[in-house]
Amino acid sequence: MPTLRELDAHLLQWQPETTTERDEQGMWVFRDEHGEPELWSPYGPTRDVFVPVATLQEAHGIRFLCPKNFAKNGGAGGTHSTYVWFAGSPVPGHLGRNKEGQTVRWTVMPGSTGIDDLSLTPSIQEQDEGACGWHGFVGSNGVPRGSAA
Repeated sequence: MPTLRELDAHLLQWQPETTTERDEQGMWVFRDEHGEPELWSPYGPTRDVFVPVATLQEAHGIRFLCPKNFAKNGGAGGTHSTYVWFAGSPVPGHLGRNKEGQTVRWTVMPGSTGIDDLSLTPSIQEQDEGACGWHGFVGSNGVPRGSAA
């Protein structure tokens, strides 16, 4: 079973970004750090931004390559990512919903200090549209800490 490092894991912090700029069609305009338009949105003036962070204490979740897809593809090429949001984090409820529309969060187990020894509970059931439906564990239920299967 692959380690989270082999699955290109990144600890993430959620941040909202708000704009006041609208284009001539009324779309909200978000710009990159160089002032170039990066995204147009009809949904509102706020978007979700996920910033990589160095420590588990700063993180609101983790992104890693799907272990099922990784094995099927023989590596990273063509493999989609899995996002897992931690219990108690400020990530808004519209992120990380299951097929029933319920917000789902995972608990970081005691003793976890980062990617290399992360353990989450309960099991993860991937339900994002277009994903492969992976169901597995991160560092628990027989899966070594810092690994996913």
